Amino acid sequence: MRDLTFFEVLQSENVLMNVILECQENIRQAVSSRNWVLLEKNIVKMERFSVEFIELDNMRESFQKEVFSDEEHFLMTQIQTKLLKSKVLNSALDEYVKISREFVKSILAETPEQKNVVYSKNGSIVNQQPKSMVLNRVF
Repeated sequence: MRDLTFFEVLQSENVLMNVILECQENIRQAVSSRNWVLLEKNIVKMERFSVEFIELDNMRESFQKEVFSDEEHFLMTQIQTKLLKSKVLNSALDEYVKISREFVKSILAETPEQKNVVYSKNGSIVNQQPKSMVLNRVF
């Protein structure tokens, strides 16, 4: 990446945050529609964008600027707002995944399982994986 001015770094971060928010929305939609291929593609994109954002943010921090122009202050406010929105979206998705995981665990806990105890090579008890189960409903 060529040497960027402080303002150019802020502009790049702002544009990248727009792309990240769009990608987060695609992830949310993929989870909601259970489109696992789209989910995986967007997670890979998100990882790449996150690395790029960290690089830009490190570049921005290297300027160690204390006085900002009005345009720079406006861009920084926009970036901070988008970061906050991103954090809220991540929290919401995380909560959805936790609730779904607990729901599936509760269903699996109600299924009949083998009652035999299985031990590992070192003698500790191993939790058995539940047997495959087919549900005829979408929850």
